[in-house]
Amino acid sequence: MKPVTHWRSIATTAVSFCLLSALAGAAVAAGCVQPERLWQASHVVNRSNWTERDSAGRQLVHENGTLHGAEISVALRCMDWSLQATLEQLDGSRSYDGETSSGAPALSSSRIRQQSGQLQAGWQFMPQWQIGARLSRLALWRDIASTASASGFPERFDWTVLSVGTQWTRVLGPGQLNLSAWLGKPLMSRMRIDLPGRDPTALQPGSTHSTELSAGWRAPLGANWHWQAQLRYRRTDMNQGAPGFITRDGTPVGVAFQPATSMVDRAALISISRDF
Repeated sequence: MKPVTHWRSIATTAVSFCLLSALAGAAVAAGCVQPERLWQASHVVNRSNWTERDSAGRQLVHENGTLHGAEISVALRCMDWSLQATLEQLDGSRSYDGETSSGAPALSSSRIRQQSGQLQAGWQFMPQWQIGARLSRLALWRDIASTASASGFPERFDWTVLSVGTQWTRVLGPGQLNLSAWLGKPLMSRMRIDLPGRDPTALQPGSTHSTELSAGWRAPLGANWHWQAQLRYRRTDMNQGAPGFITRDGTPVGVAFQPATSMVDRAALISISRDF
């Protein structure tokens, strides 16, 4: 994976205005004469954990490390309705404590890149309560480094997830407290591995579900400007995947599958936003 710059001002601005224009068009088409608009940019620090287990529940691999990156979102509010689009990219590494295919212990590291985009719609059905639905797309690149006794390899995971959730908001003093909870199930999931000396292989992960909890505090900075601090917990659990053939030059040479896997992300976000 090539190193990336988290804050690409030109690309970020272009994406923001494209998303905002699309959302504004949707609001006007829906009959919203003067929608409220919001633009927000965040710095993200994410503590990432990855655990794989066999069918008996024995731990095969454990990884942990810190990912850093940026998140940008634009939103529209019209009466009791809201629509929000978000893009995020995180990069970093995790320590790898696992074993080789022969069962020998292996200590290494993994380079990680996560890219996600989501579109969220919400309805405020009570003064402090909102319910919503969210469509998310997540791509995860994981590149396991080689050791003296085993060769590393890259893999990629892709998910499209539909989530439902609720948010509670309360004004406290000069700021606003936000609490939210989301539950998600994938509409699509797939993975690809590239083992040394073998053909690239597509595998089907097992059934997956995700949970997200967050708490945020938003306060004014000045006219139309705000800052926000947010803590976010996200857990994704995958059951053992279906076996697939590993081939070399098109000839089957083995079978592989993705073990049962748990991904836990604990993120802290510091954001600046503007209402207009």
